[in-house]
Amino acid sequence: MSWYPQAFRRIQTDYLQFVTTLNPGYTKLIPLFTKALQEARTTEIVDLCSGGTGPWLRLREQLEQAGLKVTIKLTDKYPNPDAAQKFVAIADQGVEYLAESVDATKVPAHLTGMRTLFEGFHHFEPNQAQLILQDAYQKKVAIGIFEASLKPPLGWLFLLLSPLMTVAGYYLMTPFIKPITFARFFWVYLLPIVPLTTSWDGVVSLMRVYTPKELRELTKPFQTKDYNWEIGQLSTGAPIFEFTYLVGYPLEV
Repeated sequence: MSWYPQAFRRIQTDYLQFVTTLNPGYTKLIPLFTKALQEARTTEIVDLCSGGTGPWLRLREQLEQAGLKVTIKLTDKYPNPDAAQKFVAIADQGVEYLAESVDATKVPAHLTGMRTLFEGFHHFEPNQAQLILQDAYQKKVAIGIFEASLKPPLGWLFLLLSPLMTVAGYYLMTPFIKPITFARFFWVYLLPIVPLTTSWDGVVSLMRVYTPKELRELTKPFQTKDYNWEIGQLSTGAPIFEFTYLVGYPLEV
């Protein structure tokens, strides 16, 4: 939302990025990347709705260990200036954070790599979500959408406890999140607005994640012989979460 204060957005995306890098489960997605990148004949990733960078700092290393050397362009409709500046220094390592605003429903034509969207697809209403898929399909580029979803039966118990766990996570992890600023400590410890908004965002997000059945409905208009869609679920390695994924890529016919 454009009205959400930029200072809060940065603190929240920094926290989510920090937590994401602690998750080892992304290695289970590597076979999906291998297939999509090979079929699309690209070694470039265009990450959408990147926020504070998502899982890419660690995931890129995991892909390289699996023999997939990729370059990554991180994008967002509301780019994080601090994250963009941080990546200027390491652009030669294959990761770049674009300062330009990139709308996931209308990705500029010069960004031609495989598109990825981690934990952001649920933010879009069905008509917008379908525009994201349509844009990738029409431009014949690969796309991968990955969302953490609740795994029954423990997942629903986690949903009830997640506000307390999110606030506790902020309190424990904030001292380790860089850059260390007075604003970060103020809005986390003294007036904990950001942990509370993150708690609300987390609960709503988990309830809004598209199911495999809903994803199949979204892709129905784009079921053709020259483009393939794969939809399913994979373990994250945790008993309360699983990945719901949608991967699309062009085919030679």
